[in-house]
Amino acid sequence: MKSSLSSKEVLFIFAVVAGSVFAGFINGLLGTGAGTILIFIYSLLYGGRKGYSSKDSFASAMTAVLPISVFSLLTYRIPDVFDFSLLYSLILPAAAGGILGAYLSGKVKAVFLKKLFAVLVIYAGFNMLFK
Repeated sequence: MKSSLSSKEVLFIFAVVAGSVFAGFINGLLGTGAGTILIFIYSLLYGGRKGYSSKDSFASAMTAVLPISVFSLLTYRIPDVFDFSLLYSLILPAAAGGILGAYLSGKVKAVFLKKLFAVLVIYAGFNMLFK
């Protein structure tokens, strides 16, 4: 039985891989941003598929962000001595915030979340440009 991919499927796979490489590159270069790029890419590529929701884009992006962030952390911190006390003071509160945010995301209107996300991205962008 011959199973080959169509040119449309190959192009789709290429787009997912290229977008993911770009997200990793930006995260490594800037130290942040992979999740934003991946959510955009996943929404763009998968958004029109039956049974796919915006939560799927967020979940997929967050799954990919963890290993990307670990690689970025190791790259930034290998030359320096790693301060585990700082890690512990950030990880537990971030995990608690992540759990609370995930719980509330189903209870808050998507329009509000999109606006909040846009404001945070714009703020972060200005922060990176001017500080």
